[in-house]
Amino acid sequence: MRLLLFFALALSIGSLKAQDAKQNTVFWGFKPQYGFIIPHSNKIRDISQSRPYGLEVDYGWVLSKDKDWRRCNCYSKAGFSVLHVDFNNPATLGSSTSVIMFAEPWLNYRGDLLTSLRMGVGPSYLSKVYDRQDNPENLFFSNHLSFIIHLDLMIHYRLNDQWYVNIFGKYNHISNGGIDEPNKGMNFPTFGVGMDYMLDPVQMRTREPIPLKDRSIVPSLGVFATMKKVVVDQDEVGKRTFGFGVIGRARKSVSRLNALSLGVEYLWDGEILEASGGEQEHQQISFLAGHDLTFGKFVFSQYWGTYLYAPYYNRHFFQRYTLTYQLTGHLHGGVTLKAHAETAHNFNVLLNYQF
Repeated sequence: MRLLLFFALALSIGSLKAQDAKQNTVFWGFKPQYGFIIPHSNKIRDISQSRPYGLEVDYGWVLSKDKDWRRCNCYSKAGFSVLHVDFNNPATLGSSTSVIMFAEPWLNYRGDLLTSLRMGVGPSYLSKVYDRQDNPENLFFSNHLSFIIHLDLMIHYRLNDQWYVNIFGKYNHISNGGIDEPNKGMNFPTFGVGMDYMLDPVQMRTREPIPLKDRSIVPSLGVFATMKKVVVDQDEVGKRTFGFGVIGRARKSVSRLNALSLGVEYLWDGEILEASGGEQEHQQISFLAGHDLTFGKFVFSQYWGTYLYAPYYNRHFFQRYTLTYQLTGHLHGGVTLKAHAETAHNFNVLLNYQF
């Protein structure tokens, strides 16, 4: 997982350099925040009563040049943030410190009242994790180094050419993606009021949308793999196992920013094979339907999946979240997370070939 996170950060740095960021306006952001923990399991309900609070510091660029507009018919921000959250339970939950790369398209850019949508991902260091003897109640985290993903909706009020006030809501998820157990993962929305300071005035002139020329259906074929530990019983963790799969999709762009996708996924799940002692069918076939958000060479995808064949599970549905980067004209690489409701199931590295 550490290699995957480093890989994702390296891709982000390369993308930002490709934007010729020195010619774009640099900004700093400061966002104090306060929130709550969603108790998505009865086992963590009691320790979910605390109220986390924290501070996020942003450093990034306002991408407002011609080539930035052509990418998505929108202006946007991109950069890095450091988010420190105190979970308000020092003995059991401690705190998290995350380094996040983010992309943030403006949803509108005229007038003094603006809105934007931010997506972020990155590594997170956790000061307190599960220990069978010393910290048995913390079923949220089992690794000091995990990862965070978040989605933010922001409302900005322009005070002048350089100062903006932000009202924002964030949905945050931290887990190790099932690499180690226990791993309930933590879902904690936060809210706050912050400030952005632009080092230079931002010029976002009115532009005409560039029409989407290619509306053809584009097929793709991807392979993914994962590694995790198997829970032998309630307290012990068994040996590390592997899983791999293939996913075929067809996507159709409906705008420069959005596309709709349908697909079929095959998974060979070593966790089920090991946990059942080879007695349970461990292969799965699923149907996927979802949405792709294309932002330059990055694609953030959200899929709803239903099991067509999965004898081991009594569940019927799952979600899959994917972040990929265009490595070549046809090849995309990145990471994907599978979740059942609010619980992360596994974290995979993905290679996808788009025909």
